[in-house]
Amino acid sequence: MVGLVDCNNFFVSCERSRNPALEGRAVVVLSNNDGCVVARSNEAKRAGILMGQPAFQIKDRINTGEIIALSGNHLLYREISNRIHSIFRSYAPKTLDYSVDEAFLLMDGVPHSCLKEIGEEIYRRCWNEMHIPVTVGFAPSKTLAKIVTESCKKARRPVGVLNDAGKAREVMSRMPIADLWGIGRRLSKRLYAMGVFSIADFADRELSWVRSEFGVNGERSWRELHGEDCIDLSHVEHELQDSVSESRTFPEDVSDYDWIRARIAIYAADCSRKLRAMKGECGLVGVMLQTNRFHLERGNARPEGVVQLASHTSDTVEICSAAISVFDRIFIPGILFKRAGVWLSEIVPRISETPSLFESENSIRHKASRRFLMNAVDNINIGPGTPVIKLASQITQGHPGHNDGYSSTFQYPKN
Repeated sequence: MVGLVDCNNFFVSCERSRNPALEGRAVVVLSNNDGCVVARSNEAKRAGILMGQPAFQIKDRINTGEIIALSGNHLLYREISNRIHSIFRSYAPKTLDYSVDEAFLLMDGVPHSCLKEIGEEIYRRCWNEMHIPVTVGFAPSKTLAKIVTESCKKARRPVGVLNDAGKAREVMSRMPIADLWGIGRRLSKRLYAMGVFSIADFADRELSWVRSEFGVNGERSWRELHGEDCIDLSHVEHELQDSVSESRTFPEDVSDYDWIRARIAIYAADCSRKLRAMKGECGLVGVMLQTNRFHLERGNARPEGVVQLASHTSDTVEICSAAISVFDRIFIPGILFKRAGVWLSEIVPRISETPSLFESENSIRHKASRRFLMNAVDNINIGPGTPVIKLASQITQGHPGHNDGYSSTFQYPKN
């Protein structure tokens, strides 16, 4: 059997975990530039707020307090996601972290009779420890696990187990084809024209028809609906990425050296945390700046640069220093920038990093102590909210209208 754990309205749930006053209110989370809705509470959905809806269309409802709009706090969401996924891993022989708010549980060798109890325990721990509501579904394939999880959400049940073909057919008949994993809006319209309206309609078609109309991907979906787990997600198993990056678009064009320099330090520190989370170390640090492509009359520039580190590291101080040195090299005074970013590459597993031939014993001991220090900092900063411990280079006077990625209540100007 395969399980799917899905965090309900994840970004909103993260905000509620640190501010219980938001419970029961219509809450939306806005994109980085507060431009559109990227997450909605159930109350906001019932109020007619659409996913991706531009914020200016609901500004009157925001200003009257009917809708509470929050700027996205992605540092908070990532930290809570890491802790939630660690809970998932303690209940399954193997997990696949599919996204920030979803994970597949591969339950090989676990008796079917235990699955409901395991799902209920996952639900209780996520709620009691993190105040994050989750829905857990178990089925013979990943696609069916997605279906049972969606079905449980609509029925407001935290756990579901689907191991009966007749029951699976009943659930699929109640779900529109647009809800099938991998079927987008355009493809669902094509299926409607072919007389396929529910997921059960698709499962009832002959495999030869599915293969001729939708190729290998359609065939995989059909086989999954018949209980054959054949969708390969091995690409999400690689804990060590080839590169790590963090970039943001500013809410307005900025030329302030100190302010942008602090953003570079923040992004570098965030990349360092990601690097340590995957137990890796990098050998190269890159920085890029970008002007506003919609204001070409001000000039168009995209300076970027890299620095090769003397040895691989995941130390925040070393990575931030390297990033700032690149920033100093590429910054152009007087130019208004709209975006900045930091990336790390040449990533190797921490255990495989070999000391330089000429590295002293003191230097090796110093590196070990720095790793211990970074671990301590990560443990202190793991809770919800903004990091407790930061580098001085990450702090500067706030720029008007800027959102550093830490959540704040969004308000439109009264005028």
